[in-house]
Amino acid sequence: MKVIKHEDEFGLRVSFQELDKQFDVSFGGNLDLYWTIRSKNENDRHEFIITKENYEVYRLFEELFDDIENIRIFTEPTIPSYIVTEEEKQDYIKELECEKNKYRLYNYSNYNELFDKENSTITWYSDETNHEVSNILKIIKEKESFRLEFSIQAHKREYDRDFNSLNYIPIRFRNSGSSYEPFNVIFMRMYEKMKQIDDINDYGHQIHIEEFFYNKNKTKKLTK
Repeated sequence: MKVIKHEDEFGLRVSFQELDKQFDVSFGGNLDLYWTIRSKNENDRHEFIITKENYEVYRLFEELFDDIENIRIFTEPTIPSYIVTEEEKQDYIKELECEKNKYRLYNYSNYNELFDKENSTITWYSDETNHEVSNILKIIKEKESFRLEFSIQAHKREYDRDFNSLNYIPIRFRNSGSSYEPFNVIFMRMYEKMKQIDDINDYGHQIHIEEFFYNKNKTKKLTK
């Protein structure tokens, strides 16, 4: 898999290419995030596979999956400047956890549609138009890979049509007003990290070194 970065009038586009397929992550003119799959062959399956062979990219999907599963909207709590003592800090963190638990209660149906723990799947209906006709993205966690499935629903006359073709399917993530707010924040954060990825051609044995250090740091965080 090859990673190509291209600057356009809206910002940086990150493209992942493999054989006749291309998976793009970019901002549109409306300043919303888009994931798009393109294929030269109209008969191809609309899917893109992220494997551990491209570990730097794979790791970002692993983080995305983990953040959504654990409702980790923001990575670290920002402590306001007026909080000085350690006791005040711990009280503030406890308050944030209470808000998080309230979110679980009041937004359960929203979260339940987005994340399927039993089948290890994230499902995002594009924010472009109504759920009944919008394009659908599924991110499926497999043993050594993440499979991205893009699908098109049949159009219904009473709804606005979503944008797609036989070799082009975009998925929209609104910055505001998303059906899955605030989980859109996690996808925006992933895009910012994607922009830091270098071009990838041949990883060779380097994957094992990166994976070792990533898992080592992850284990340290879990044991704290």
